[in-house]
Amino acid sequence: MTQADFDRFEVLMQGVAECYGQTLSAQGVALRFKLLEQFSLPEVEKAALSIMASRKYTSMPVPADFLEHINGGAAEDKAEVEAGKVLSAIGRYGAYSSVVFDDAVTQAVIVQSYGGWPKLCADCGVEESEHWFRKNFAKTWAAYARQGVKCTGHLPGIIEVSNHSNGFSEFIDPPKLIGDPAKARAVLEAGKSALMLSDGPENGRGEVRSLSGLLEAVTDARRQ
Repeated sequence: MTQADFDRFEVLMQGVAECYGQTLSAQGVALRFKLLEQFSLPEVEKAALSIMASRKYTSMPVPADFLEHINGGAAEDKAEVEAGKVLSAIGRYGAYSSVVFDDAVTQAVIVQSYGGWPKLCADCGVEESEHWFRKNFAKTWAAYARQGVKCTGHLPGIIEVSNHSNGFSEFIDPPKLIGDPAKARAVLEAGKSALMLSDGPENGRGEVRSLSGLLEAVTDARRQ
């Protein structure tokens, strides 16, 4: 947005505030404009409509709520979608195939919270029912998303791990693309730097782990 959009922005914000029985001060509107000016006015308007259509808020939403909706919805909503995506991939491809999801946060949850793709496939439905998997996965995903924890590259399956261990790397098939193919390829390409990045609030860039190390961890888990 530019300064030329300010008047329409103010009308929009006051309209949203009115829906919650509130009125914003001139300073409150100005601060919101400053925080949201990186987006276009139509994007902010769309976020406002999405916010008002939900039952989540009982008072005027703060700028962080607008940012969540502009970026694709509340973290909890996206987390539910990602949990379903993972369950679908487990049923379709299973532990033997290598996979790459179109969301790097989802991959981080699989690696860090579930011990990798083969272990997740083995445990889901055995140690954890589908209902509890959805609930636990979504909760973890939302937390990881807020902290910027991501894992790029692909998630090796049992066949890839086995072939690597036995020196048959040339017989490894490309990973299955899960979700949006273009976004999944972007996650795969980003992993060619062989880094996992965790952007924590304390230091801007937190934990760094190599994907080769993750592969070794999966191999060790399979041998146990």
